[in-house]
Amino acid sequence: MRTGTENLPYGIYFGASQIRRELPGFSVSLLTPTLRAEDVPLHTHENASFVFVLSGAYRSGADGAAPVSFSPTLIFNPAGTVHRDSFVLADGRFLAVSISDHSLRVALDWAVLPTAAAAFTSGTGLSTALQLAQQCGAPGPADTDSMEAMCWELLSTQSGVRLWPGQPGNSLPSWTGRARELLHDRCSDALQITEMAQQLGVHPVYFARAFRQVFRCTPGEYRTRCRLRDALALMQNAGIPLSEIALRAGFFDQSHFSTSFRKHFGMAPRAYRIQRQRHVPSAEVQFIQEET
Repeated sequence: MRTGTENLPYGIYFGASQIRRELPGFSVSLLTPTLRAEDVPLHTHENASFVFVLSGAYRSGADGAAPVSFSPTLIFNPAGTVHRDSFVLADGRFLAVSISDHSLRVALDWAVLPTAAAAFTSGTGLSTALQLAQQCGAPGPADTDSMEAMCWELLSTQSGVRLWPGQPGNSLPSWTGRARELLHDRCSDALQITEMAQQLGVHPVYFARAFRQVFRCTPGEYRTRCRLRDALALMQNAGIPLSEIALRAGFFDQSHFSTSFRKHFGMAPRAYRIQRQRHVPSAEVQFIQEET
């Protein structure tokens, strides 16, 4: 680190944090800038990180960055990158993702990440970052399972490795069936991406990205569907309170259960239960397609 350069610790940026989510191996924040470009000092970050510019005019010295960007831009900064990236005015909004030393070591066991700051204005990384920002800012309890998977997906978009290592032609990975069984059998558990990947014998970066390619959702989203299936079965018994159903199905609390239920089925659990008791046809809910 150069003399006179400010070194920012894990999860800290020049901005006011609107929302901060601490995930296994990652710190994710939605922020607004607090300094104009001329007031931002030369600085580094102790950890590798992503910055996703959601709005505002942004200056970056990263490879591939425009002198001033006005459109969504994703920037990867290796740990210790000396820079002065900033918003032209103290106006805008951005997502910041700090990568823990442990997660970075795990990623580098399989992936090859950029060794210099790099900026991207198109590609799958932007769509993943946007989904992560939306998930981070969603009301109610944080879906940490899905957000953790998206962080690993972000790393995979920068790695440049093959999506299906060791797979001939268009064959699906051999572990997809076991992944489905694991999520069904342990849907009420708080399994981390690294734990699931280890049990399946694959790398977390590969697992997170390949899972979405196969099932069109994150492992966390798939697990939520499994929990909702269990909840629907329990709701057939009118004597079980919704609060108990929520806990037995693996949700944090009744509020978390209600939010997930409404998101998937377009109605609250209580309304669904009432309609079923009245034999209303619209009470027959449908899941998003999840089979391969």
